[in-house]
Amino acid sequence: MTNPANPAQGTLPAQLVQIAYRVPDLEAACHEWATKVGAGPFLVRTHLPVTATHNGQEAIYDHSAAFGQWGPVMLELVQLHECEPASMRSVIEHDLPGQVNHYACFVDDLQAASDALIAQGMPLTMAITSSSGMTVHYHDARELIGAVLELYVGTEHLRAHYDRVAALARDWDGSDVVRYM
Repeated sequence: MTNPANPAQGTLPAQLVQIAYRVPDLEAACHEWATKVGAGPFLVRTHLPVTATHNGQEAIYDHSAAFGQWGPVMLELVQLHECEPASMRSVIEHDLPGQVNHYACFVDDLQAASDALIAQGMPLTMAITSSSGMTVHYHDARELIGAVLELYVGTEHLRAHYDRVAALARDWDGSDVVRYM
């Protein structure tokens, strides 16, 4: 969204929907986040099947993820198993435990939003296609927001996933923290 007070600032997607942290042990992190901040319950998928590219070349991005609700926003915990090439890994693995790994935003037009970020100096670091056919772009926005910016179109299927995670959190009693999908 362009800042009307200063159009020279450029545009960033305005629909922030998720904050993600990279963790060394997914199940342990789910329990820690549930205990310390009340986030959860977490829907977990291991070794998500994705096709990744980096600079137009095939890449490896093997990760597991846990999706829970933290107040009004989805919390994703990511355990990275393998990430190649090294130039991609240096951006994706940028953080230390406890720091934000990426922020995710819904966009209406993935290519237009990516082009706008590239024009503002935030290169496309990785593009992935999920097993359901959803395309996701990861931009190196560390200089601006201290993390990677993840973009995807808020399709009906994806919004249903977000709604499911939020619905599970309503009236959650804190039990059954980790739920495998």
